[in-house]
Amino acid sequence: MDRQHWVYAIFFFVVALSVNAQEATPASTETVENAVANRSLQVGELLQRAEAGDTNAQYDVANAYHTGIGLPKDDAEASRWWLQAAQKGHAEAQNSIGYLYEHGTGVPKDYEEAVRWFSLAAKQKLPAAQYNLAYMYQRGNGLPRDYARAVELYIQAAAQGFAPARNSLGVAYEFGIGVPTNAAQAFELFRLAAEQGAPSAQHNLGTMYFEGHGTARSYPDALKWFSQAASHGIPASYAALGYIYEFGNGVHRDLVKASGLYREAAEHGHLIAQVELAKLYLTGKGVPQDYVEAAKWFLRAAEQGHPAAQAGIGYLYFQGRGVRRDYSQAAAWFQKAADQDCPVAQLNLAFLYQNGLGVPVNYAEAYKWLTLAANKRNHLGAASMRSLDELKHIMTEFQLRDGKARVSEWTSHAHINLAVRKTETDALDGYATAASALP
Repeated sequence: MDRQHWVYAIFFFVVALSVNAQEATPASTETVENAVANRSLQVGELLQRAEAGDTNAQYDVANAYHTGIGLPKDDAEASRWWLQAAQKGHAEAQNSIGYLYEHGTGVPKDYEEAVRWFSLAAKQKLPAAQYNLAYMYQRGNGLPRDYARAVELYIQAAAQGFAPARNSLGVAYEFGIGVPTNAAQAFELFRLAAEQGAPSAQHNLGTMYFEGHGTARSYPDALKWFSQAASHGIPASYAALGYIYEFGNGVHRDLVKASGLYREAAEHGHLIAQVELAKLYLTGKGVPQDYVEAAKWFLRAAEQGHPAAQAGIGYLYFQGRGVRRDYSQAAAWFQKAADQDCPVAQLNLAFLYQNGLGVPVNYAEAYKWLTLAANKRNHLGAASMRSLDELKHIMTEFQLRDGKARVSEWTSHAHINLAVRKTETDALDGYATAASALP
């Protein structure tokens, strides 16, 4: 992946997070305050009405217990009152009960029960329930995965102006999930949701402007929407802003500002930001050169499976920078990244096998990794090809046959696992060369 597609990768990652977080949660604090204060109802009167069977009062009492406004916070009591209202057909209460079962809050986690309650509320055309039920279909939680049905429900909720549904429907059109790919339609849905204040849609709209996808490219508009999403705490938006300032896309290049934005995202667990921040510390750009900090951030991302970060921490272990030199650790991290088809790790792992550093000397294994790296159409592929030609001159016929067999075996088995991980890898691989190849 070239560097221009880095922010696009972030886009996919933040959408996954925003959908998983489900913005259609039980009633907001403002709703409860309106119920308790603005309607001029005393808590005691509200409880009396709830106990007398008033479903709206039962729902409001549940919300009060859930938020701790007007009544002591008590999830068990909230669940009890929501259930009473839900059993009498109160749509919002049914949606809330479904949410509790989905997340195991106050009740055992049970996706099938969540689906049942979301379905009851969705039949009453409650947009939040339509959205939540669509999400269950999208993920295959509690029922068979069905992207087309998820899209139908997102459309129903979006038609009622429900911002999270507009955002999720935009994602479906962006990636062709359950509908034909339509970048212009995705852009319009993101725009509508973003203008309603949905943070994930604001980030996604920023990405469309940055990429010029579904609309004309506009760095000022990208900056505007990323900034709005970042103000709501979206880590990927901080990372995207970091990229914009690092490379001066529509702004004056500012590496110091970029490093601060990357740090904000990195501290909230954003993988690409962690790798980018590690790279800045490694090179001393925007921050004082600090190998210990570089190692820290590479390691955090590496432990979460980021191949470029694994290559980066492996390189630091090889050089003994920021960590004690340890060829075995270097080999272990290069191995993890090489298994994910990271070319710099494959080249470096081959070097270790050829020279017996951290691993036994094994020319056939070195041949395998050099061949795989040489097949890449980039500068590392050319470097790997030169190293491969040199290695062939010192290999025996038996070693060459062994090496070729290893390449064939790796290729036949790896393509299955790599295909499964392709989407995730594309989203993570924003920094394709975490460290220079070994000498």
